[in-house]
Amino acid sequence: MRVLILHSGEGKIPNLAQTLQRAFEREGGRIEVISATEAGSTPISSAPYDLVCLISSFSGLFKPKLPSQVHNIIKRVTRLEGKKGAAFVPSRLGSTKALRALMGLMEKQGVIVDYFSTLGSEADSQEAAKRLARSIRP
Repeated sequence: MRVLILHSGEGKIPNLAQTLQRAFEREGGRIEVISATEAGSTPISSAPYDLVCLISSFSGLFKPKLPSQVHNIIKRVTRLEGKKGAAFVPSRLGSTKALRALMGLMEKQGVIVDYFSTLGSEADSQEAAKRLARSIRP
């Protein structure tokens, strides 16, 4: 199982990406983590990956806004059509609407979002990794 984790580099999102990475490694996966702040302008191919995860922060309560970095990095990823995906946001007020916005952004690029959740603790990351690993394995 090969997993690509894309994340916005704001606040505690890098920590959430690392906990999700460790959880996938416990499940026996090979993971690559790419931050939107560190990534340049070169295209990122999703062809070798079984799953594409996107973790994003958000601002706003009633009409959450995703950072522009997330919009930029998802547009740089190629070969997303028909790829399995997962969307994650931090657990706080307004996270449901933020998840919908993030899923819409991913689906606009052709990703089939199989799983979406909020991440608040390492237990949340572990549960998400277990469930996603079961869905990917034959």
